[in-house]
Amino acid sequence: MKSAYIRIILCFALMLSSEVSFGQLKDWAAGFRVGEPGGFMARKYSENGVNAIEVNIGTYGGLWGTDRNYQDGTFQNIGFSINALYLWHHPTLVNADLHTYYGFGPQINSRDWYPNKVSNNQADGRNRVSGMGATAIGGLEYFPIDAPNLSFFSEIGFYAEIFPSPFFMNLQGGLGVRVNF
Repeated sequence: MKSAYIRIILCFALMLSSEVSFGQLKDWAAGFRVGEPGGFMARKYSENGVNAIEVNIGTYGGLWGTDRNYQDGTFQNIGFSINALYLWHHPTLVNADLHTYYGFGPQINSRDWYPNKVSNNQADGRNRVSGMGATAIGGLEYFPIDAPNLSFFSEIGFYAEIFPSPFFMNLQGGLGVRVNF
């Protein structure tokens, strides 16, 4: 009987001393990514605490090199990109302040493309090409104990174009920081 009282008192003391604010998701997050695509992002967490929708706007083609083979030519510069991702977000078993996330969504890119053969009506051979495809991403996000509204992340994924060059694939990823509010 005495040990039951000790257990109840111990459980009550542990509940009073616990802090629930560490590593928690807020309603929104906004931040910057250095990578591909690089730029600004905004994230809205769902009420279930597992899912999120993220929109990224920024550059495309800068991290992994500006010169890439594409169709019958090459990309030779940095372009513009926008994507929207549906994400699943989970704390790790190792540390509640370290989360994993993964997801997928559509992506639109726009870059200058230089064909291998220049036609007579093109002065420099440059064309603006807009592509649309699917992207998948996975990453780790760390919420520091001393700054629970900040998070630092690292992610990697890929892009597979659907139009105008089906099966053009590109590695994506980067590092960044978010403010959670």
